[in-house]
Amino acid sequence: MIGDDKVAEVRERTDIVQLIGEYVVLKRAGASFKGLCPFHSEKSPSFHVNPQRQFFHCFGCQASGDVFKFVMQLEGRSFPEALRQLADRAGVELPQMEARESDAVRREKAKRERLTAITESAAGFFLEMLAKHPHAHLARAEIAKRAMKDDTIATYRLGYAPHGWDTLAKHLGSRGFSLAECEEAGLVVPRKAGDGHYDRFRHRLMFPIADVHGKIVAFSGRSLDLPAGEKLTGDPPAKYVNSPEGPLYKKSELLFGLHEARVELRREGVAILCEGNFDVLAVHQAGLKHVVAPLGTAFTLAQAKLMKRYVAKVVVLFDGDSAGKKATRAAAPLLREAGLLGVVVALPAGEDPDSFLRTRGADALKQLVATAPTMLDHLIDGGASEAGSDPAARAQAIEALGPVLATVDNPVEIGLYIERVAQAFQINDLQSVRQQLRRGVMAARGAARPRRDPGGDARGHAGPPAPPPPEQPAPGTPRIPPAKDLSQIPGVERDLVGCLLDQPHAFDAATAEKIPELLTSREMEAIFRAALRQASVHGTVVASSLLEDLEKDGLTHGPARRWLEERLALQTFDAASAQSFLETAMPLLRKQQIEREQRELMRRIQEALREGNQELAAELMTLRDALFRAGGALQRGRR
Repeated sequence: MIGDDKVAEVRERTDIVQLIGEYVVLKRAGASFKGLCPFHSEKSPSFHVNPQRQFFHCFGCQASGDVFKFVMQLEGRSFPEALRQLADRAGVELPQMEARESDAVRREKAKRERLTAITESAAGFFLEMLAKHPHAHLARAEIAKRAMKDDTIATYRLGYAPHGWDTLAKHLGSRGFSLAECEEAGLVVPRKAGDGHYDRFRHRLMFPIADVHGKIVAFSGRSLDLPAGEKLTGDPPAKYVNSPEGPLYKKSELLFGLHEARVELRREGVAILCEGNFDVLAVHQAGLKHVVAPLGTAFTLAQAKLMKRYVAKVVVLFDGDSAGKKATRAAAPLLREAGLLGVVVALPAGEDPDSFLRTRGADALKQLVATAPTMLDHLIDGGASEAGSDPAARAQAIEALGPVLATVDNPVEIGLYIERVAQAFQINDLQSVRQQLRRGVMAARGAARPRRDPGGDARGHAGPPAPPPPEQPAPGTPRIPPAKDLSQIPGVERDLVGCLLDQPHAFDAATAEKIPELLTSREMEAIFRAALRQASVHGTVVASSLLEDLEKDGLTHGPARRWLEERLALQTFDAASAQSFLETAMPLLRKQQIEREQRELMRRIQEALREGNQELAAELMTLRDALFRAGGALQRGRR
């Protein structure tokens, strides 16, 4: 178990402005920093970062938190993953989870770091060769043919693998890496006859592949025209050669361009899914930077679930050929199972995103993306269009839609889609459509068991899962009822709590002790007391710790909680303005308290008189007179 002291150390040693500045352009705004939110799309900056409190908040989408929350939300990681990433970044040594596992974990970590150092070194070498090698002009010519700009090339770190058998192997050897290590990293291949190794990638345009953390774990190399004077011997080289799977790289679990697109994916809430590397670069360059692609293989459920960590919607932008249509159909159930909304851009036959952009332009593609139909609508309409008027082809097309509709869990939605199929194929008999769809399900059942028969009968499926029960506090945890609206909390009370957040040293012990009884809002009182405890322990208010303390007190949501998250990202009071405010606010709050007590006493006096209790009424009148005198003295003191 990693203790709270280590978590606090990592938090304290991570500069939140520097961390977030690696993803977002931040500009100083008073005591805070401001920029465009990385979690939603916006044109005017509403994202604030407070370096003193190590806290961020977006006034647009309400995202907020500390350095751990930022990494968790942006990178889609768990807290332990975010903690270890930031610990490595800050140079904080964390204990292993269990002593008996420490040696194995340490060895595995060291091995991965060693292999990553090899792939990073190779990426740097390929990048250098793209600029210097005599044959690299052929790689640059391929890039120029695609109209790739310098910033796009730099973003994706394109390089050139030199012509020759062991150029990279010699380079890595000179850096102290063994051939066995290079082979495990997928960069060299053992010779079939005799000793030694040769480079896996030779005379190729290189696309580095990064993992979700931004570390290079593999490569994809595209073939190039032969150098002048050389002739092809044997079979032509494969168009693409990719790194083999190994300790660093599982191609079915990564996406090309994910790390480069991660901020835009969060902002847009949408991913554009292409087929090829150049497609990703072209779409990115066209201004649609939330774009990724599978890695030399069919799109997988693991990749769909990976995208789900960043977005809720996927625009499928595959090639406009038969293979692209087949891949689109195969992607439909995977997106559904991952909980993603799928829409489809149908490119003209023979076009891919790269060629479409070069011939039609960015605006034409953006229009197609903006108006893309849902995945199921696209497949239904496409099937009807391709089948034409041939009865056999139409029946076969409807049957092919059965497995796709079988991924729909909602019975009402299934019924609507069955009607949609009937309309698209101009069939009036819904029962015959159901039967044909069911045939498609039965035909596919051997390969993949569907969750629901689109004919309307549940087959081995208990229906949509029930929503999870609301979180309940631990037994005995006090609950603070949230204010219905922030306007119910007097502005002076909000300002007083804000003053404590900004300038805790302005509150002496006597003043701090009086304030809670002057506050009418229980939420503000809870926030004030928790902030006061923070200030007494740390000398300042630690935003993340304050929010954790309030969660224990039951203040987990509501207007006051939202106000606090916004207020923690800002700083309004300096030392002088805090002192001036307190000199005005304290008498005002005391006056309001006296007026409340006077009204309550009058109510009790009237009740006592109605009941004939003259003795109680007299006692209450004495208290009322004392309050009037206290109020008068307070008024004279203010003058």
